Amino acid sequence: MANATKAIGIVALLLVSMLSTGCLALPIQRELMESWRDQPIHLDKPVEVGWSVSFDTGTSLDSVMYQNETELVFDETVAKLTIIFRAQLPWSDQIDDFIGNDTNQVRYVEARMWEPDAISSGGEPFWEQRATKDSPLDRFEWAGPFVQGKWILEVEARGYGVTAPIEQVSFHDQFDLFATITKPCVRFPQTHAQGECTFLSELDY
Repeated sequence: MANATKAIGIVALLLVSMLSTGCLALPIQRELMESWRDQPIHLDKPVEVGWSVSFDTGTSLDSVMYQNETELVFDETVAKLTIIFRAQLPWSDQIDDFIGNDTNQVRYVEARMWEPDAISSGGEPFWEQRATKDSPLDRFEWAGPFVQGKWILEVEARGYGVTAPIEQVSFHDQFDLFATITKPCVRFPQTHAQGECTFLSELDY
């Protein structure tokens, strides 16, 4: 049915082209061709940053430090912020019970999310989390509007990782930290490949 409709449209376009002359024919042809285009598809697209880290200390008796930070640019179209956090510090409860809280300084994960200029002005983080024991996967969500600008996600962590000949004795401290913003996106079927789109904030109206 769609092919038949398009064929009729092509015939009509040819007739109009023959009956019309000069500049008059061009607008008519353009309108007919535009009417055949698929409509833009509006959708929400996530932008994600973060890390999944597993520690490995080998035979060292010292824990390993890991530090990192990254930026997320918030504009007026950002609709949602999601932060996912998990820390796995095997046997942390048993070790703390045995030698006390000293392990809180050598096995931990500290994560923070900062709004623009909050660090330089000495402000408080938008979100923060510290784990010194196993912390199951947790999801934190906020709806917009948000302060516009460059937000900073940062992490500081220390941990051990040992691969022993006996698998049951092996262990690796690890954590997952990801921040995702959701922004409206427009997909033009004629120009975008499957899965591609252009953020609404990048379009000129």
